Amino acid sequence: MSQPLISIIVPCYNVEAFIKKGLQSIYLQTYTNWECILVDDGSKDNVSGEIDIWVKKDSRFKYIYQDNEGVSSARNKGLDHATGDYILFFDPDDLFSTNALENLISLAKDDIDIIIGKNAITNGQNYDIVEYLVHYSKPLQKVSNQDKNLIKIVVEEPIICVAWNKLYRRDFLKTHNLKFKKGVLHEDELWFFETLFKANAVIFNNEPTYFYNVTNLNSVINNMGLKNLKSYLEIIEYIYEQYYKTETKKTNKELISIYITHLKIKAILHCYKQLNKKDRLEAKPIIEACFARVTPVRTKKILADSFETLHYHFKLVKLLSPNLILRYLRYYKSSRTMRQIKAKWILKKATKTNNSKNRTIVDVR
Repeated sequence: MSQPLISIIVPCYNVEAFIKKGLQSIYLQTYTNWECILVDDGSKDNVSGEIDIWVKKDSRFKYIYQDNEGVSSARNKGLDHATGDYILFFDPDDLFSTNALENLISLAKDDIDIIIGKNAITNGQNYDIVEYLVHYSKPLQKVSNQDKNLIKIVVEEPIICVAWNKLYRRDFLKTHNLKFKKGVLHEDELWFFETLFKANAVIFNNEPTYFYNVTNLNSVINNMGLKNLKSYLEIIEYIYEQYYKTETKKTNKELISIYITHLKIKAILHCYKQLNKKDRLEAKPIIEACFARVTPVRTKKILADSFETLHYHFKLVKLLSPNLILRYLRYYKSSRTMRQIKAKWILKKATKTNNSKNRTIVDVR
């Protein structure tokens, strides 16, 4: 039986300092039936020269250039040129384990659309593991997406929403016309939702196959600002308009609502929290407008008690200022007495505000 071809898509923008090690980790794979599509997204450094070395060394490396359009566009360009049975995304400032492809493809079955690898965290482009990103607690078991329960799993675990270190069946992506949304940061948040919402089943591996370098100062995660927050809000509104409002199945609608609330909480905790005072002032009306427009409804309990309580309380406090929402999320479940008192005060204020506006939040706990 022939081995499936894996198309590795690598978006490249000003990564001259990293790309040699990154591509070497691909070149040394124990599984050899792969192609590596390198999309130069208008780099201003010598990325093309570094790539040229590998293209001449091994015909499995393929070079594509485009004017700078962002990582979503670069990944989409790679998808357009991919010929493999499976798609795998890789960022060139990170590393694969030598047996990454072999480990992931060993779990491939026709009824599994996504194979999700375990991610190690490193300080630098190396194999010195600092810790691991959250991984599903029951690896090596097929997880069916009956009733869209994958959304429930990733909210409760919670599993990191990255595109890389996952094998996607190319036919699955083509059938659902799945592409990255251009022009937004945190495009993985939307991609993560769309792929898991539409997948038939997934499976998680049980050992690290990807070494994620958190110290690249140019990465999006290390440069949170107002634009990051706006992208989060744009994704929230997109899911609300394109999925929640068009969904007819009640259970699916509930789970989309859960994910939207999950993203709203992340927008406050991951983006708004890191803004300076000036940007917070500008962000305040944008957040308030988004949260007022995007109003998915919940009618039944789906999540574990602690998550249902958090989501219910968030819907109560989301009418308050972003500063108060942030304070509540920070104080929520705190062991410190003063913070518990402050959290109760904010919740009481939120309840009073909702009552004054005749606004009822369904408590599904």
